[in-house]
Amino acid sequence: MEPAPAGGAWLPASGPHIPSGVMQAMKCETEAVLCRQAVVLTGVGCQAGIPAAHHSAGERRFVSPWWWLALAVAAVVAVAVRAAPSLGQELIEGCPPAACGDCCSLPCHVLDPLGQDPLWSGRTEALLLWRGSPQSVPLFDNLAGASVLDAGDFGSGMAAGPRFSLFRHTGDDGAIEFTFLRVQSFTAEESLPRTQGGYLETPRGVYCCPSTTELNTVSGGLSSSLQSFELNRRLPTQGGWQWLTGFRWVQWNEALTMRSEYGPEEITFEDRYQTSTWNDLYGWQIGGDSILYGLGGPFRIEGLGKAGIYYNNAVQRSALTTTATLPPSTLAVGTDAARAAFVGEVGLTAVYDVADWLSVRAGYAAFWLGGLATAGNQLDRQTLCAEQPIRGATDTGGSVWVQGITLGLEARY
Repeated sequence: MEPAPAGGAWLPASGPHIPSGVMQAMKCETEAVLCRQAVVLTGVGCQAGIPAAHHSAGERRFVSPWWWLALAVAAVVAVAVRAAPSLGQELIEGCPPAACGDCCSLPCHVLDPLGQDPLWSGRTEALLLWRGSPQSVPLFDNLAGASVLDAGDFGSGMAAGPRFSLFRHTGDDGAIEFTFLRVQSFTAEESLPRTQGGYLETPRGVYCCPSTTELNTVSGGLSSSLQSFELNRRLPTQGGWQWLTGFRWVQWNEALTMRSEYGPEEITFEDRYQTSTWNDLYGWQIGGDSILYGLGGPFRIEGLGKAGIYYNNAVQRSALTTTATLPPSTLAVGTDAARAAFVGEVGLTAVYDVADWLSVRAGYAAFWLGGLATAGNQLDRQTLCAEQPIRGATDTGGSVWVQGITLGLEARY
């Protein structure tokens, strides 16, 4: 008689012998088919990775026709699971760990919370944001010397804009991320009631040009906007945490405009002050994205945090136009500066899967930008006086805090 093959022995004609490693591998393969179909159907994911089959390196594999029949039956059951929600729910209740154990549960992680291993994911969101009040810079006083208008009074109302994200999954539980956002028209306006000769510029004057002229009306407005593009590598991870790192460009622009009127009621003159700033930040960021609650379930809570050091190409332009001369005259100056800056972003989002490929999202987002040229901070760095040489400089000691609500959809393919 031939020697018995490695990993088993010849049995009587009543049935073949299957090596234990092969039996375990076939069992896991069959259960994996059922588990995958149930996950897709019910939207409930798994916690661990899919392990390799348990074969030893030198083991010969003798597969009985009965196991091929079992695989065919498993395929039929998988089709039935897709068409029968009740059956799928019964299967998934034990997966994991009862039905599948440790050998066939699916990898779940950020961007793939159901363990489906998509090729692409995309998000489109509406950002409803509020800008914090600018830094305090006194602008105008009343005759008693009390401040009546300050740059810090120009806190904006809500501004809305889109954020689009596209993720190319790399097949290793990581992804390449492209994200763009744009929120314009943070606006604020302030106007003091008309009082004949009731207001004065602060003692230092606007644009460092002191004036004792009594003003009848004072008004002003501040507008600002935010844009960002980022290209990130999301590092391969499993579970509820994913590291990310990549390039980011952020742009923050502001425009501050003020008007004052003076003179007798029959003849009035107007001075107009306008300062605009542009900040283009280029840098590298690191951060993390996480599923804080509900990994593998239809409802989850996600957390996001990232920060980076940036190069800021800051530019400012300031101009003073007056109608007290004929013709009206304008004094202007423009400067720029290169400085280091900081950008940080945090977010907290609730997600619900309405289908295995579609989710709705609602959450909170906040951005902090430091090392900026803000419009109010430029007023004391410029000298725009008819009796003095024109001088200017760019102040980059400003900061901005923006926060608000996010609403959107996420699709996986």
